[in-house]
Amino acid sequence: MNVLVISHMYPNPANPMAGIFVHNQIKAMKEEGIECRIISPIPHFPFYPKWSGYRKFPQTAMMDGIPIHYVPTLMFPGGLFFSAYGYFYYKALAGEIAEIREHFPFDIIHCHTIFPDGYAGAKLKQSFSIPLVTTIHGSDIRLYPYRSTRVYRRTEQALRMNDHIITVSEQLKWDTQKIVPGVEATTIYNGFDPQRFYPFCQKEARQKLGVPEGVKSILFVGNLYKVKGLGDLLRAFSQVAEQHPEVCLYLVGDGPLRGELKQQARESGVEEQIHFVGRKPHEEIPVWINSSDVVVLSSLSEGMPSIILEAMGCGKPVVATDVGGISEILQHRRTGFLVKPGEPKELARYLSILLTENEGLACDMGERAFTESGAVTWKRNAERMRALYEGILDEKRPDFL
Repeated sequence: MNVLVISHMYPNPANPMAGIFVHNQIKAMKEEGIECRIISPIPHFPFYPKWSGYRKFPQTAMMDGIPIHYVPTLMFPGGLFFSAYGYFYYKALAGEIAEIREHFPFDIIHCHTIFPDGYAGAKLKQSFSIPLVTTIHGSDIRLYPYRSTRVYRRTEQALRMNDHIITVSEQLKWDTQKIVPGVEATTIYNGFDPQRFYPFCQKEARQKLGVPEGVKSILFVGNLYKVKGLGDLLRAFSQVAEQHPEVCLYLVGDGPLRGELKQQARESGVEEQIHFVGRKPHEEIPVWINSSDVVVLSSLSEGMPSIILEAMGCGKPVVATDVGGISEILQHRRTGFLVKPGEPKELARYLSILLTENEGLACDMGERAFTESGAVTWKRNAERMRALYEGILDEKRPDFL
């Protein structure tokens, strides 16, 4: 089975962590006998300094035995003209895909995000007469369609033209069916790699990272974006740190809010206890998780964040906002705590319980999280993906003969 994957979210030399979860899924599918080629639109806008790194690396690459084609695609700073991105993607990709098909006769197109990628895929489906599926990850159905009427309409059009929709949570499936009632959709949870994310000695992890042994450590992993609710997290942490000065917060990731968050930390008097460590290679994330006492996620909106699954695989309790599909995986008071988004006091209360008031509870939650993580591995994900592809091809093949 040959699958052409279209995803603007994919690791590249300018951003090695972009869409790492898509790459991890494809690695697992390769082990299930599914051959994939990746075609990834990358930003192209002449003379824009922020995107200069995308002009400096080869347009073809191989990563873990998976061929990748990076295609410079017209995009605008600040998401200007975002409603036209689906068309820009289609125009940039059509010729490249025609060349790929000459030596890689793909059976199905799989896009990641319904807009812009899934919209471009719908136009490519017509050109190449190939079945199309798209995975919805979160913002592409919860946020993007509500930016403008045009984005909403093109999202709706893409949903109708796909042969099947995959969502990474049941909540996203419901959100999708609000836009197009009755659309064929299947929930397949993301996964994690248990060969990489597993519990190991906290002392050893801290020695590798230079984290002091005597502190209580809270870990956040993700982009420093507004949607991650990081202002609330810092307010919650300030409350915890006021009572417990031995507690530290480690922020693994980067983004446009870094300067603003550092200023907030200074004004709150906790800058010595908050560590901005920047982006780290994915191979290093298991060490960060195992170095921590609790993993936190303060997002205002999510699909199914990988860090929840990875933390569970490492046997760590999680305190997370109850958004998107998180509550479908993280069980309140069993494997962690769920809080309302935008409630830093509640976030602080649960962090304090796990860090300073009931350490035995944190250990118990972590053990239960580890036990239940076996249901959400990338292998399980890939098995379900293969079954779904086969079902679509069996149903649709006569239409394309």
